This record gives sequence, structure tokens and C-alpha cells, in this order.
Amino acid sequence: MSRTNKEKRKPMPAALRIALIVICLGVAGFSGYKLIGILHEYKQGNDTYSQVEEDVFKPASHQSSEGEDDDSLIPEIDFEALKAISGNAVAWLYNPGTVINYPVAKTKDNSYYLNHLIDGTYNSNGCFFVDYRNSDGFADANTIIYGHRMKNGMMLSSIANYNKQSYYDEHPVMYLMTPDGTYELHIFSAYVTQSTSAAYKRTFDSDAKFKDWLNNAVRSSYVKTDVQVGPEDHVVTLSTCVKSEDTRRFIVVAKLVKIEE
Repeated sequence: MSRTNKEKRKPMPAALRIALIVICLGVAGFSGYKLIGILHEYKQGNDTYSQVEEDVFKPASHQSSEGEDDDSLIPEIDFEALKAISGNAVAWLYNPGTVINYPVAKTKDNSYYLNHLIDGTYNSNGCFFVDYRNSDGFADANTIIYGHRMKNGMMLSSIANYNKQSYYDEHPVMYLMTPDGTYELHIFSAYVTQSTSAAYKRTFDSDAKFKDWLNNAVRSSYVKTDVQVGPEDHVVTLSTCVKSEDTRRFIVVAKLVKIEE
């Protein structure tokens, strides 16, 4: 039987072998081209935000409530310079000891900054942005900030690490600088939810409903905290993808506390 099968086998025609080699080389070439394009966008985005940081950061003039080390020194943002880069800039988000150190924008929709940098350059890194339906000045009960989870670990990717208690213990507070003042973001919840869930509710009909929403966020959280939050407070929700082509989102919810200078 083995001998018969060998006798029946015919060598692949040379033309077919050449065609397959050409196809394989074409696929490899296209994949390499796409990879080069992605890496170029990553670099372009990183370079742009590094330059923006250099242009708008000012030496720290006050300290956070987190301690006396360098990470607790909060830089000031030159919002006049930032507004010159983009009139849509509304804040700056900073998480000491992590990659999160970026401007936050707001415009008339929730799509533009998915693929535009803060200076308007088309780029897949995008920009952190506030939900266009939120009131200005972080005045709503819940203000939502979106950002990409990049494969190179940049942008809002690192918030997914808040699924571990140890990471939360190292980074319990972020900072939000705005033209009206600087705020601490006291994180009290981190979990995965659907993009259409009640986690994205921005305003509430009553304190009781907001309290129920807050309690659900605490119950759903991967991490345990000592942060006390109630319906009299304002919160910020940071949202990023779980993975590409997924309707789930990883969110971090934090109490907004103004730093009195």
C-alpha cells in the first residue's frame, strides 16, 4: 500500500511552486509593511506627546497628600500653551510612576479623538477625551474619560493593571489638572463591564440612585479600598478596551477631590 501511494504521488508543477512562493512573499511583505506603519504611528504619537509634555509642564509648586517623595510632587500645566496646541484641551491626567501623563480633550463627538492626537494629527494613538455629553468642568456626578489600550503599553493601557490589589496599593491616587484647579482622583473601583452598561451613566435623578450606582461600583471592584464616597461627591470614570473587537471595557472609577492651594 505504501509503495502504491508513493507511485501515485506526482511532483508539484514548477509553476505552482513559484506561484505559492510569490504569494508567501507577498503576504510577508504586506505584513511587514503594516507592521512598519504601526510602529511609525506609535513613534509619531509618543514623540508628539513627549514634545507636548515638554512644552506645557511647569515645575511642581505643591505636594499631594500622598507623601513627601518625588512622585507626590504635582507639576503645574501651562494651559495657555496647551490651548495654543489645541483649543479642545480641557485637562491633564497624571498617574505617578506609570505611563499616564497626557492631555485630555473634549469635542462635539466621541469619535474624533479615537484617531487624532491632541494637535489634530491623524494617528491611531488618539488622545484621552471626555464624553461629549458630559457637562464642562467635571460638574456631572460621573464624568467619563476614554483612552486607547495600546499594544505598546502606552496611553490608557496601564489602568488594566488595577485588576490586582498590589498595583492599586502602589498607585491609589491619580491627578487631574484643569484650568480651574488641580484634583486628586481617589480610586475606589476597577472592573470589567459592557460598553453599554450603567457604568457609563453620567447624571442621576436622585441621590438615592447615585448612591446605588456607587455601591454597585464598589461591589464590582477587583480591588478593595478605604475611600469613602457618597452622592454628594463627583466621580471620574476612566475607560479603555479589554481587547480589540470586544464590547467589554476596563474601567477605573475615582472620587474627585480638589487640592486646596
